[in-house]
Amino acid sequence: MLKSRRLKRKAVCLGLTATLVAGFAVTFVVPTAANICRELNMAGISLSLDKFSSNNKDSIINSSVSQPAQTATESSVSATPETTAEVTAEPAKEVKKAPKKDDSPKRVDKGLITDMDVKAISTASDYVHVRRKPNTHSKIVGRLYKGCSADVLKVKNGWAKIRSGNVTGYIKKSYLAIGDNAKKMIGKYGQKYVRVKTTVVTLNVRKKADIKSKILTQIPIEENYDVLKSTDHWYKIEIDGDTKGYVRKEYVTLHVRFKHAKSMAEIKAEHRRKLAAKRAERQRLAALAASRASSSSSSSSSSSSSSSSRSSYGSSSSSRSYSSSSSRRSSSSSSSSSSRSGYTASASGSTGSDIASYAQKFVGNPYRWGGTSLTGGADCSGFTMTIYAQYGYSLPHSSASQAGCGRSVSLSSVQPGDLIFYKHGSSIGHVAMYIGGGRVVHAQSARTGITTSSMYYNQPACARRIVG
Repeated sequence: MLKSRRLKRKAVCLGLTATLVAGFAVTFVVPTAANICRELNMAGISLSLDKFSSNNKDSIINSSVSQPAQTATESSVSATPETTAEVTAEPAKEVKKAPKKDDSPKRVDKGLITDMDVKAISTASDYVHVRRKPNTHSKIVGRLYKGCSADVLKVKNGWAKIRSGNVTGYIKKSYLAIGDNAKKMIGKYGQKYVRVKTTVVTLNVRKKADIKSKILTQIPIEENYDVLKSTDHWYKIEIDGDTKGYVRKEYVTLHVRFKHAKSMAEIKAEHRRKLAAKRAERQRLAALAASRASSSSSSSSSSSSSSSSRSSYGSSSSSRSYSSSSSRRSSSSSSSSSSRSGYTASASGSTGSDIASYAQKFVGNPYRWGGTSLTGGADCSGFTMTIYAQYGYSLPHSSASQAGCGRSVSLSSVQPGDLIFYKHGSSIGHVAMYIGGGRVVHAQSARTGITTSSMYYNQPACARRIVG
C-alpha cells in the first residue's frame, strides 16, 4: 500500500515536470508573429503571420525569414531596365513589363487587326461605281477602289448595300470579298502602323532590331508610323523617306488602316485641288519672271544713268563713282558669301508666312525620290528647294546642304517659312518647312506624299531662316 502511494506520487511529479518542460519548450521555440516582425523589422506583415501561426508555426517561421530576401530580389530584377540608354526614352513602369511568353508576333498582329472589324474588301480591277439604288441605271454616288474596305449593310438579289468612308450605296456583291475571305486579304491591302503608348514619353528608334544597336532618333506619342517589317519583339517602321528603324513591340500599339470609297463630291474636289495647285505654280512663276524683269530693267536704267552722269560731270563725279564701285564690290562680296553658304537670294518682297502658305497648296501631291516637281513628285529637299526657287531663292538639292543656308534660329523661336532639319544617325537626313502651330509641311515619304505633320513627328536637330 505504501509502495503504491509512493509510485503514484512519483508519477504525478513526473507528469508535472513533463508539463512544465513542454510548456517552456513551446514558449522558447515558437515566438509570436509580432516578435518575429520586430526582430526582422517587418511589422507590416505581422497580421498575416498571426493568421496562419496556429496551423503551422514552423513553416511560418521559415517563410518569414526567407521571404523578404526573395521579394527584394524579384523587385530589383523587374525594375532593372534593359539598358541604361532606354531609361531616358521609356518610363520604368513600361520597362518593368517583360513581353508575355504567349505574345508571339502572329498572335499580337492577328488580335489587333481583327479588332478593326473588317467586313468586306473590294476586289474590283480598278474601281466599281457605288450607286444610289441596286441597279445599273441608278445614280452614281461614289467609287469603291480596289483594296478599299467597306461595311456590308445588307445583301439582296446579288447586290450589296455598303458603307465606306462618306459613301453609302449599292454595288454588285461579286466585287466584294466578305467575312473570312476579307480577313485573308488584310495583309495585302491593309497598311499596318503603330502609335507610341501614352505611358511612354519618347521612344528610341534603333538602327537594328537589337537593344544595343545605335539610336537613330526618338519619336513621340500621338503620331502614326507605318510598319515595314515585324520580328519577334520589334517592328521596323518608316519615319520619313530618309529614316527607317526598329522599335520594341511592348512600347507601341499596332493598328491597321484601309483606303475607303470616295464620293463624287470628293473626287471633284480633289480634281479642283490639283488644278488649283498647277494654277498657283504658273502664277508664282509668272510673278517671279516679272519681278526679275523689273529688277533687270531697273539695274540697266541705273547703269545707263551712271554712265551718263560720268560723261556729263567728268572728274567731279569721281567720288560718287568710287562710292558706287565700292557698293557693287560689297554687293558682289555678299553674293559670293551667300554662294559659299549654299544659296543665293534675290529680294521678292514676300514673307516667310507667304512662302509657307504657298507650300501648303501642294499637300496631297506625290513624293518622288530625286524629284523637284511640286505637282508631279518631289523629295524632301526638292520640295523646299522648288518652293523657295519660286520666290527668288536658290537652294541646293540636298537637306544636309540646305542646313547651311540662311541663318540659324532656335527651335523654340521658329516662324512660318523656316526650315526644320532632322538627323538620320549623326548627319542631317530630312528637311521640312514650318507652317505655324507646331506643324510642318514636307515631302515625307512615298507612302504619304506631300503632307503636314507635327514638328516633333521626329526629333528635330536644328532650324534655319531663309527669309528675314
